[in-house]
Amino acid sequence: MKPVQLDFHRKPTATPWLGLVLIAAGVVVLLWVLSRQDVAEERRKLIDTQEAEVSWLMKKQETSKLEAQKEAPLNDKVAAIEHAQYASPEAGLAALEAAWVPAIAYTKIDVSTTERSLKLELEAKTQKDLLAWIDALALQPDIAQVSLARQSLKPADPFKPTGAAVEVRWRATEAP
Repeated sequence: MKPVQLDFHRKPTATPWLGLVLIAAGVVVLLWVLSRQDVAEERRKLIDTQEAEVSWLMKKQETSKLEAQKEAPLNDKVAAIEHAQYASPEAGLAALEAAWVPAIAYTKIDVSTTERSLKLELEAKTQKDLLAWIDALALQPDIAQVSLARQSLKPADPFKPTGAAVEVRWRATEAP
């Protein structure tokens, strides 16, 4: 083993090459690590920018999808109901007008354009007049079905009219 030199005024006899090489290698590795950190930091900034762009595009796409959903119906059933709401009840009401006779009094008319039906409450002078009116209404070209839901005689009334509830379904017609 070599003795330790404690005299600092005298120059050492051997140059510590191994120590110098290790220090130089450490400096090179330190510079390489610092440059890799700079590259990694730049990549992180680039990824953050790209992520912000993607999130902005996703938000924009989501808002456009929501606006398109507001304009477009959710499914075919909703579209059919919306289309039926814009349908006109004129075909059913015109058939009622064409089949009307003075012996019939309409007391209540409920119109449902989505079901294409009319629910009527009416009074007729006699049961024969009521059945004749139902037959005449069923023969109208725009009427698909006429159903007598209820029929009763009003004995308290001196004229003894016949009260009835009738449901009328008209055929679908294309809107102009």
